[in-house]
Amino acid sequence: MDNHIRDLVTFIEGFNGKAVTVKDLTDVLLRVKSLIASNWNSIRSLVRGTKFSALGVKIRNLDLSLRLTISNDHGLDYDLAKQVLAGLFISDATPVSRKNSPYIVSLNSPDPKLAASLLLALINYLGIDQIKDYIYASVSEGKEKTNVSFKHIIYIKSALSEKIKPFIVTQDNLAALVKSHDIPDYLRSWLVSVVDDWGNVKVKKGVRFVWYAVNGLLGRGSMFGWFTGDGVLGHVDRGGFDVGFSFVVDDAVKTFMDDFLCRLYNCSGRFFSGSVARDSEHYVACPVKAAVINDIVSVASSWPEYALVDRVRELLEAVKYSTPCLSYRRYPVVNVLGHELILRKHNMGRGWYLTKVSNDRELIEGIANDLRAAGFNINVKEVDNGLELYVPIEDTRRILRMLGLYEKFYGEPRKLPGIDEVIKVLSNFPIRKWHVHVGKERNSRGYEYEETCLLVSLGNSETAAKLKEALTNMGIKVRKVVWGTVVICNPEDRELVMRALQSLTRQGNG
Repeated sequence: MDNHIRDLVTFIEGFNGKAVTVKDLTDVLLRVKSLIASNWNSIRSLVRGTKFSALGVKIRNLDLSLRLTISNDHGLDYDLAKQVLAGLFISDATPVSRKNSPYIVSLNSPDPKLAASLLLALINYLGIDQIKDYIYASVSEGKEKTNVSFKHIIYIKSALSEKIKPFIVTQDNLAALVKSHDIPDYLRSWLVSVVDDWGNVKVKKGVRFVWYAVNGLLGRGSMFGWFTGDGVLGHVDRGGFDVGFSFVVDDAVKTFMDDFLCRLYNCSGRFFSGSVARDSEHYVACPVKAAVINDIVSVASSWPEYALVDRVRELLEAVKYSTPCLSYRRYPVVNVLGHELILRKHNMGRGWYLTKVSNDRELIEGIANDLRAAGFNINVKEVDNGLELYVPIEDTRRILRMLGLYEKFYGEPRKLPGIDEVIKVLSNFPIRKWHVHVGKERNSRGYEYEETCLLVSLGNSETAAKLKEALTNMGIKVRKVVWGTVVICNPEDRELVMRALQSLTRQGNG
């Protein structure tokens, strides 16, 4: 026997038939993965059969198995364990009833930490101290690496069958559900098609979601279990991030998911905001995303580290430096005085502005009154789909500064000169007059906008050019010089120079 095979077999036999904790299980399986992957060429002789997955990947089953008794090493609240278990059954694990045989729960995954989460939830939900797990190894060969996966067959004693039975969806109980009043009419025809073609139903995920939702098995704790098996963590940066779930279901089920989850989270509109990866990755909409993340993180924070899959670890890391619903995506959402406002990029690219559109007049007017009371300029106008609240760019900047978010959208703030420095420079030039001009402009794309500029007239183009140069050298942005007039339009620079001019005027009058 090859030495590598001998080492692997010896290691496995050292544990076969023994009782180990859930943590020990993860350590054992990680060691087995390492021995197989690093010595695959030698271990090929243990292949006892080959099959193809649904995606056409060649799976080589190995003549290796582990028979373990798994002991609980982490207590969980019963209701939480039930909800997490429901989430895991939607994603990866499968409860099965078989004639003349105990019920089983199966899981096929390369990640021992996912198996650990399943075992923890299952043991605590069933209220037992230990459970038997039969584990089989398989290998799929990729172009760059060898992937080792484990199939877990977890046996449920007959005395516990009534506890696991609610999670098992059969053709008969779905047929009964079709006749009940617990489902919306749009879902009924889909359920009928599933019952009629039960033997060919390939996507069980949607079936289980509907059954668990209707029968009260899904709760907010289920989001942790679902995310553990099916989670998607996308677009993470120091501004914000997205979370979602990976699944493929029919449109009727997707609508049902949206409706049910929005009732669960008291959200208005939709639960899922958009899909990517051929409509298989579905991201959670703002602002409910923050509540979903909070639920996942809350459970994960008390979950044993050895049972946290990588995507959950990444989420725990992301929340340390990012804020849900605040990102560099097209339409970030910002909470201002308790109101969720959309932050949009101005059509001209001159900056960001806060807005809110709704057909609820009382809501829009209430937000406007709160913001006006805080000293901000607010515009409200009629639009096709209701009322639009608009916060001008300059006031949006003030709000972003107030919330400590300015740098996320405008970068590091410029260091402008002090007003005394500006006064000193201006006092060296023969300024005839100055005034603020508000006018309509049109950009190259035909978009019409309103712009406020400070016009400082010196009466001489050469002198005006020298003033522009002096101000620019100080770090002040000057738009242009026209007919002996210096034009300053950038809000911060305009306000600074205007205050300096007002001070000079008062000194002159004195």
